[in-house]
Amino acid sequence: MIGPIAENRPPSAVDCPQKNKVILTLLVIFLTISLPLQVFAEKEELKKENPVSNEEFLRESVRTLLDKAFLDFPRTESKFIFVNSEEENPANWLLEDELVSHLRSLNFQVALHPSSGQNERLNAWSLFYRIIQMELSYPQVKRKGFFGHKIVTRKAKLSFSFRLEEKESGKILWTKKETEERSDMVKKHDIKYLNNDSYSFLSPSLPEDAQTKYLEPALVAAVVGGLIYLFFASR
Repeated sequence: MIGPIAENRPPSAVDCPQKNKVILTLLVIFLTISLPLQVFAEKEELKKENPVSNEEFLRESVRTLLDKAFLDFPRTESKFIFVNSEEENPANWLLEDELVSHLRSLNFQVALHPSSGQNERLNAWSLFYRIIQMELSYPQVKRKGFFGHKIVTRKAKLSFSFRLEEKESGKILWTKKETEERSDMVKKHDIKYLNNDSYSFLSPSLPEDAQTKYLEPALVAAVVGGLIYLFFASR
């Protein structure tokens, strides 16, 4: 009876250290391989990506909006246009740059700050603009995989209104209100190079990253604790 009983007994605790050593070895191999691969992948992506600055991203959004808004803009030859803002806005200079460039591409002569001689031009037009909204934001931050870099969503929301008048008579020739939204993804560590601290609307704040604050430290602590337990349990 001793022989059969001995053959059918469950594995003893002596076998557990061997299993723990196998698990520990597999974890070490996994971390040794995955981390360098992740670093290599990020370096390769950095070579391929070259995100535009926040200013250029906003300018691209403005150009898209102007292309849509001016599809039905009155066309005429040799018309002189005075561009005027209806109210003060920190971003007026950016819109004016793109607006003047767009009007000139339509073969108009444009002035922002006319002299007394220019004010006397006959048959001139006045184009008034107002920035209802020009907002650049980082609405979301998330990590690409467990060991990956952090990705930030960059979003532009624009809303402008325009009014075209005959300068001499004040007759309204054209009005338009147009909106535009665009978004892309950028790496979090690139944000400081994309921002322009001279203008608050070009340097939005990042949201609180709950994943980084709570979840990731807990996961790292669990992995490290598991490795320490397996190391001592296998001795």
